[in-house]
Amino acid sequence: MSVSAEPQGVAATNAAAAIRRRLVRGSMTVFVGMVAGTILTLVFNAMLARMVSHATLGAYFLVSSMVVIASTIGKLGLEKTVVRFVAAARATGRPGRVRRTVILVFLIGTAASAAIAVVLVLGLGHFLAVRVYHSQAVAGVIALAAVWIGVNALLSLTAETFRGFKRFWPATLYGGLAVDVLLVLGFGPLWIAGVRPSLAQAVGLTVAMTGVALAVGMADLWRTVLPFRGEGTAGLREVTAVSVPLLISNIANFAVGTGVDLWVVGHFSNTSDVALYGAASRLVFFVATPLIVVSQVVPPIIAELHARGERDQLERTLRGVSTVAGLPAALVLVAFIVAGGFILSVAYGPYFRGAATVLVILSVARLTAVCTGSSGVTLMMTGHQRTMMLITVGSGAFALVAEILLAPRYGITGVAAATCTAQIMLNLLQLVFARIHVGIWTHSRFSLDPVRELVRG
Repeated sequence: MSVSAEPQGVAATNAAAAIRRRLVRGSMTVFVGMVAGTILTLVFNAMLARMVSHATLGAYFLVSSMVVIASTIGKLGLEKTVVRFVAAARATGRPGRVRRTVILVFLIGTAASAAIAVVLVLGLGHFLAVRVYHSQAVAGVIALAAVWIGVNALLSLTAETFRGFKRFWPATLYGGLAVDVLLVLGFGPLWIAGVRPSLAQAVGLTVAMTGVALAVGMADLWRTVLPFRGEGTAGLREVTAVSVPLLISNIANFAVGTGVDLWVVGHFSNTSDVALYGAASRLVFFVATPLIVVSQVVPPIIAELHARGERDQLERTLRGVSTVAGLPAALVLVAFIVAGGFILSVAYGPYFRGAATVLVILSVARLTAVCTGSSGVTLMMTGHQRTMMLITVGSGAFALVAEILLAPRYGITGVAAATCTAQIMLNLLQLVFARIHVGIWTHSRFSLDPVRELVRG
């Protein structure tokens, strides 16, 4: 018995080391791309803040938020579905299922995002702009926003399909970096020349740059998918049975995360306050960056380990990842607490010091998300998308009601507090239900062992 135990132990050690290497390589790729993208996004936002008025910047943030939410609906939850199906099909040797899944996902996504865009143009967009945002400027760019929705949805599906193939560099590139590069290249000369674009011009140029990235990304993806032929298939009902609960979760996430809260600010306040809140919410990204990096890498690994029944290895991997991500996230939060106003003024201008309190409140929520780990992704990648849907919808409803109640009296600070509370509640529920359904914890460990293991490789 001891003879067989040793090879098994060696095999387990080798498997763990292999997973660590994949995490390190994937995370480093994503990290480099994300650092570049973050810098470019900050540069773009800083340029735009200096090129247009505060009201125009707030209107641009509102249009962007509308596009993100509408394109998320248009994707129908397919972005997570394609990662799970492609990773599992490749792990079990069914290349035909890989090809069929990708084709089906893009057909559904194209039809759905086009339908959402049409609904927006036919009246919903004008209603949101005038009745919710109280902005005629936003109403004037609804047609451009509709095109932006389509290209944004398909570009996201392109990136996530690459993630299912564990090709993390193109996933990162088409997941945002390519658009960031093109936006800086497009707006940079205008800023240098002292041009002050209108809202329509700013949105139009953004749509054009996103379209260029989409064309290149889809051509690259087709070359990847083309060789996959043979055993396995995927049906419409099978794909949508997974994607629809994920869609509902994604929609509810906008009530919990930074999405609908910006709409609430736009409804109860003016576009200048929207600019303050939007600027702070974009800097909060830095707190969540470590977890975002690894969350781009772990979904296919979760699907693979779960399919193989390697639960212990899955828990060790996810808790280690959460621990490593939590350290830099905590440092960023401390920096925002100590010098949030200064950081905002450097990034966007002196006016934006007024968003310092919002920045700290939202950052606390994101640190909680980092420390509870990839519990939500674990539920989605292991077949528990309905549980994820229910807890996200509940947290989203709480967030929306609390934001509406607090916004009239406490302004953007009240909205941030409501959002923070809902996000903390959601992440704790995800953590608990991942333990109940999957049998693992995903939260950070109070130990530096994961860091040492990562360094050893």
